[in-house]
Parts: sequence; structure tokens; C-alpha cells
Amino acid sequence: MASEPDDGGVAHINVYGDKNFKGCLKCCWSEGKGRIVHAKQSYKEGEVILVESPLHVVQEQEKSAAFSKVKQLCAKRADDFDYAPLWYWCAVQSLTKEQLKGSKLDGLTGTSPEIQRNLLLLHHEQVEEPSSAAKILKTELAPGADPMTIERLIQIWVLNCFEYSDEPQGYSTYFFSSFMSHSCFPNAVWHYSGPDHVLRARRAIVEGDEVCISYLPESGLFQSAPSRRMELNETKRFWCTCERCAEGFEDKGRGPMCPKCHNGAIFARTPLAGPAKDGSLLASHFEGVACDSCKHCVTKAETQALARTEKKLQDLVDKYTKDETSGPTVKQLETDEKFIADNFKQHVLADLAWEQLAQYYVAKHRMTDQRRVLELRRTFHMDAYPGLSGAHAWVLEALGDCILNIGKADAEDGKKAASQSPVAKEHYEEAIRVLTLMFGSDHEYVTDVVAKRPAE
Repeated sequence: MASEPDDGGVAHINVYGDKNFKGCLKCCWSEGKGRIVHAKQSYKEGEVILVESPLHVVQEQEKSAAFSKVKQLCAKRADDFDYAPLWYWCAVQSLTKEQLKGSKLDGLTGTSPEIQRNLLLLHHEQVEEPSSAAKILKTELAPGADPMTIERLIQIWVLNCFEYSDEPQGYSTYFFSSFMSHSCFPNAVWHYSGPDHVLRARRAIVEGDEVCISYLPESGLFQSAPSRRMELNETKRFWCTCERCAEGFEDKGRGPMCPKCHNGAIFARTPLAGPAKDGSLLASHFEGVACDSCKHCVTKAETQALARTEKKLQDLVDKYTKDETSGPTVKQLETDEKFIADNFKQHVLADLAWEQLAQYYVAKHRMTDQRRVLELRRTFHMDAYPGLSGAHAWVLEALGDCILNIGKADAEDGKKAASQSPVAKEHYEEAIRVLTLMFGSDHEYVTDVVAKRPAE
């Protein structure tokens, strides 16, 4: 965390928020999490909280001598440069014109002192000394800059940037949005409207609530707690302690079948707080857990068996994900589907397997089988995550597509089947409802589904 100014920049951040967003949110300092954001008023589910333009945008410049130099340095001195060239280019282009004085390479436009001040307030690791990459960039591109500043800017872009453009590739940073903490059960969600960030309430927010977003993609919110925590540590460098990751919390993404009644689920407990060696699904996470149906408390031997069964399911997912051949036979697909049904009540790895199975069933023109596994995915999403989910909406969209395709195939075969349109429409309507609340009615996620929705 930046040490200047002394209050962590909270006063400056709130002046910025009052000026640009009419003070709808307030930044505060938390000993445990650093800077966090609270709502200064209540918001309904789906309501827009704020719209924020980028703080700074940096794009690749292939014709620039300075950008070419950065690429050359990354290629020739790979031991010193750990990231892709664009990360370093963003850092150099975040220096001020004063700091760039003395550079003889074209394309270095830099930024203003005010924008750099705001950038330096964004989250980054404590910098004790500059990396070798920062020292090299100073020597080769910005002799007037302090390598400590370059190092801080590198960290800031790595930890705070968003994809801005593909051609040319570019990244952007946002100021006020960057002070919102992560939660695996977020009450807000952001999306793009052109270059701007639009922040919406993902569920009802009461005045005084902390406003949290997800740093994970939509599908990531369904991952097991160990996997979510490890991904956040690897990408954002913190161990999540939100309500879904709190020690001992029931992990709805890990529910193998009860070994005694073969009906209920044994939901794993989230791992101990603090660092972990990796994201492994450990047998110890089942210790002391009781079945949600018969209340049988699993024995230590049973926890080991549950972990081995989870490993088999992970291997199955890996097999389908990596398979580059024509794929398994229908018999193998049915065998694997039965293995899941016999051993898992509610599990994210089962969801990932069903996702692959659905694709293979499509390739084999078995749409009824595709529909069945999509229905299984729909049920898992409803049971595993307690809120609005884009991933769930997209499964509903896929299910609607599948049902319409089945009806079309039946019609072509001359079958007198009942119209599938009302059933498909029901799934589309729910997908539209969820996506509209999360992203607004004009977003392409919504308009794409609306275009598919049957008239009757």
C-alpha cells in the first residue's frame, strides 16, 4: 500500500468522489483491508451507482521507437523482465513529461502530475527497492525518472488494470472503482459502456454497507473456496476472507454424495484462514462434516475416500479439457455421466464436466442429451450461488438455444411434437432478467438474448 499521503489518500479520494459522483460513495480506512468504500445511500438491485471514465489509458504503439525498445528489452533480457511488454509500456507512459526529459526515443507522451498522483494511490505492494527491470527502463528510456517510481507504476498496472482494447491492445485504469474490495458474494458489479465503467447494485445495498465487487470472472464465483482463494492470491496477491471464504464456511461448490445414505451431500468446509500452499481440494476439508440429509458424520477414512473421488472427477475434467482428438464415444460419455451422478450431489467439478459433455453431445448431434446436462448445470448454479449470476444466465441462454434446436429438428423430421417455444422462452426471459439487472437493457449480453426470444 502506498505510504503517501499519511492517511492513505482517503481525503483526496473522497474529494474526487464528491466532485465526480456527487458523494454517492465514501472511502474509509480499514486496518484489515486498507481502503474500502461504503454506500452513502441505499440502492435497489440493478440500480446504477456510478459511471466512471478511465483515469489513464495506454495502448501499444507499434510504430513508436520507444515501444519497440521496450519489446526488445523484454525479449533480450527475459531474466530481468517478468511481464509482457505492455505492462512496462503502461508504467513508462505513466511518467510525467518532467520525468521523461532526456529521453531521445519518440512515442513517450507520459501523463500529467495529477493523473500520476492518482495512479500512485492505487493498490500495489510495498516497494523496498526497484527491480532490475525498473532500473533498466530508467537507463534506456527515462533517465530523468526515479526507478522507485517506475517500479511502483509497474506494480500498479499489474494489479489494477483492465482490458481496454484489442487492436491495438491496450489497458486502462480507473480511480474510484479501484478502491472497492473483492467479495465472493459481491453486492455490486461493473461493466463497460464504451470506455466507461458502470457500477450497478448486484443486490440491495443499504446506506452504510461496504460496496464490494468480484475480482474473479463470473464463472470463478462457482469455483471451490480453495481454488478461488488461490486464484486471488496469484492474480491480486491477497488471501480472501469474505463470507464465502471465511474459515469453516460451508462450501456449496464441493458436495460429494453422502457415503452412508447416498442421497444427501457432504459439503466441505472452507480451509483455514491465511496462506495456503496451493488450491488443492484436501480430505481435511471434510473432517467433522455431517450429511445435510441423514446427518451422518463422515469418518476419517471416508474423508480420504471422498478426496480420492474428487481427484477422479478432476482427472475426468482434465481429460475432456485437453482432449484434442475426435473425442470420447457416446458410451464413454454416458459412463462418465453416471460416475458423476453416483458420486456427487453438488460439485463445481461436475459442472465443469457437464460443460464439456454438453459440447461433445452437440458434436454427436445428441441434443436431448445436451439438454439433460444443461439442466443439471442450471440446477447446480441455482443451488451453489445465492445471488445474480451472469454464468447462470448464460447457461439459461444455452438451454433455450438447445430446446429450440430440438424443436426445429423434430419439425424437420416430421414429428408432431408440442412446440418447444414456450419452454425456451421461459429460460430466455430469466436470462434477460438477470443480465438486465447486472448489465442494463442496452448491453449486448441482453440484446443478444432478446433477439433469440421466441415471439410466442
